[in-house]
Amino acid sequence: MKHSQHRSPPATEQTPPRLRLKLTTAGDVRRELGRLYREGKSGQRDVGDVSRLANVLQILSRCIETCDLEVRINELEGNP
Repeated sequence: MKHSQHRSPPATEQTPPRLRLKLTTAGDVRRELGRLYREGKSGQRDVGDVSRLANVLQILSRCIETCDLEVRINELEGNP
């Protein structure tokens, strides 16, 4: 049996299109946090939504930092 590919349902009035953001570095996350802040400050986005998304981005930022440190430690110790 073949595995089905994960596909987003087509965008409709009830389901907005999925947004794919490059969030692979701390800088990417910082820029997204800034964008969210500006949207919340200007009233374009609900402040509660901004808070929830910022919390997720903070977790992602810590994961990126941990992974970066893990790579650096492995390089210093001579591990692949």
